[in-house]
Amino acid sequence: MRERRLALPAAAALLAALWAAASPAAGSGPSQPVPSGRALRATVTSVIDGDTIRVRLAGGPGETVRLIGVDSQELEDAREPVRFMAFLAKRFAYSRLQGRTVELVPGPEARDHYRRLLAFVRTGDGDIFNVTLVREGFAFAFLKYPFDESLRKELQTAEAEARRAGRGLWGREPYPVVAATDAGDRVGSVLSVRFRCRRSFRRAGFRILEADGADFDAAVPVDVFRSLPGRLDFEGRTVEATGLVELYKGRPQIVIGVPLQLKRVEEKETVQ
Repeated sequence: MRERRLALPAAAALLAALWAAASPAAGSGPSQPVPSGRALRATVTSVIDGDTIRVRLAGGPGETVRLIGVDSQELEDAREPVRFMAFLAKRFAYSRLQGRTVELVPGPEARDHYRRLLAFVRTGDGDIFNVTLVREGFAFAFLKYPFDESLRKELQTAEAEARRAGRGLWGREPYPVVAATDAGDRVGSVLSVRFRCRRSFRRAGFRILEADGADFDAAVPVDVFRSLPGRLDFEGRTVEATGLVELYKGRPQIVIGVPLQLKRVEEKETVQ
């Protein structure tokens, strides 16, 4: 989602004081140089989309954070393929950030037009997640506004790398197809997993399609499941689920966010 510049300098000044007050003590040192200002520690409480998260500041309030220098696709776009890429970006951010303690590194401006904090997000391994998001092909580098020159170059390099490798936004269909038995070896990859559905059941707000003879599930939010075209009797059928392979309690899964991610491959077979 496009970021907007802040036209309220007083708010920026107040947040600058907050950055300073919440910064680590001198000598504790961040894991890599901070481009501008000091970093705030925060815990990621939810992921809104690929480039926007909710956090709770250490000893402070909850905040919405817009990642600087990146732009992921829109979840509300009318085009289903675009919504699919937006959903992949959200799932990738969720898999890397949800529940984690991170450092928020400020840029030249404190907040955008929507009152969201503007920041680079540094993860526990020292990486800047904004750059990772672009390098893995889940967002474009968004360089309209000024910020640290070294990070601008990193983002440009990351996007060029994603293009060359054909990742995410730069990938071409069809995606690689693997058997459900191999999904556990492909965690973090975007691909299609083909499996015979052993059973379909409700778990919390999801409809789970469980693979027969393999540790793999397709997890479909109930509202998305109801919107799927055709009949919803998946048991005994061969199905392909396309998306980001993640782990849920140690079990590989693909979360389905748009109908095009799930399709029947064969007609119904008898489940033993």
